[in-house]
Amino acid sequence: MRTTKSRRLISRKLVAGFVAIAVVGLVAGAVGCAGKPNPGYPTPTAEAPAVMPQPDQFGIVKAEQWKDIYPNQYNSYLKNADNAPIYEEYTAEGVDDTTSALYEGYTPKPNDKADYTHDLYPEIQTLGKGYGYAKYYTEPASHVYSLWTVTHNGRVGDGSKTKTGCITCKTPQFSKDVDAEGNEIFSKPFNDYIYKYDENISCASCHGNDPTTLRVDRAGWTVAMGDDADKYSLQGQVCGQCHCDYSMDPVTSVPTSPYDGVASMVPDKALQWYDDHNYVDWTYETTGAKMIAVRHAEYEFNYGGEGNHMTNMGYDCNDCHMPATFAEDGTAYSDHNWQSPLDNEDLIKRDCSTCHKDIKAEVKAWQDELDGRDHQDGLRCEKFVHNFEDAIAKGTLTDEQTSRLQYIQRAATYYWNFVGAENSEGAHNPQLVRDTLSKCEALLDEADGILGVSSVVES
Repeated sequence: MRTTKSRRLISRKLVAGFVAIAVVGLVAGAVGCAGKPNPGYPTPTAEAPAVMPQPDQFGIVKAEQWKDIYPNQYNSYLKNADNAPIYEEYTAEGVDDTTSALYEGYTPKPNDKADYTHDLYPEIQTLGKGYGYAKYYTEPASHVYSLWTVTHNGRVGDGSKTKTGCITCKTPQFSKDVDAEGNEIFSKPFNDYIYKYDENISCASCHGNDPTTLRVDRAGWTVAMGDDADKYSLQGQVCGQCHCDYSMDPVTSVPTSPYDGVASMVPDKALQWYDDHNYVDWTYETTGAKMIAVRHAEYEFNYGGEGNHMTNMGYDCNDCHMPATFAEDGTAYSDHNWQSPLDNEDLIKRDCSTCHKDIKAEVKAWQDELDGRDHQDGLRCEKFVHNFEDAIAKGTLTDEQTSRLQYIQRAATYYWNFVGAENSEGAHNPQLVRDTLSKCEALLDEADGILGVSSVVES
């Protein structure tokens, strides 16, 4: 099981995914709720500005330019800065923090964030060996630090291999460069572009330059939604376009989705797509397994397949992570401080508590069960890899056994990672987590039978 410290981290991890705006509402163990409760809070509306601020050189209106026009939204957006990243004692290779405008205003400050790779989830070092996540993977920070985080994640190095696709969801300014240059931009070096930008995830990431509308324009999302684009809320899709699983096309480096509609947004169908298209993020050196990296599949856990309880009741991302609130003058607006709903006592009182006696206790129970199970499965995957390596070294495997074990390593690690990379620790969709981990465990049972040695790790 994970440490006590990991439990303290949960509320922040619920809202700080690897790439874009806040994610969908918590799964509810509801009692007698037929639909989304409406306790009388009005739906916030935003009037079009009388005067449009001047866009920057990329054609983006920056967040600060809206502060006098939409002060409530802007001031709540600024609160995201409280969720700061881990500031390491190093400077990323090839980066001069003293001269780049990208880092102006970033002041290291103490926090209790965890290093997942070396502290809470050390199995990542083995299961991701040969890929960037094995080097550095920490508890996420707020979206207002997106540019700092992507350049200080320990995985970019000198940027010669890393391509610009890693910038896709980190700044709306990059989206404008994509519009101007087309998909060819994705095959260009990360460091040739990243230091041009100085606007983190902000208003334009979701609204473009029109605060009264929502914009979906990233990560091949329209392809991922297929014919379902007009059937599902735009609010959810704005978040989902970045809070989803995807991979980089091996030829063009364009962010590519394994989906063609919401029904396909479940892990076994995604894995089948990756298999059918021979996707390989990296080859595991000692075993030859063709591995896949999984990004944070929040949209999938909420809307994918048959959806979860909350989305089926009519809730969207913004209902829980950007709820309606009132300014001192009585104006209703959407709170742009992307926090966990468990940290919003007003939301719990007026909404969650209409169906839940104690939503915090329910979520904790789910996370205690599922977070611990995922960690144990990760440790078991790690032990299996070592057992596999031992058998290869002894020369006891047939070609057929080796081939099957390579696939088991690919698939079991994929299922473990699909759950582990999702930021709610199981709260968004407990049953899908259970089903996904069961698939991982069944594969490991099969591997144990082939190898003749158990991968089970004692707690």
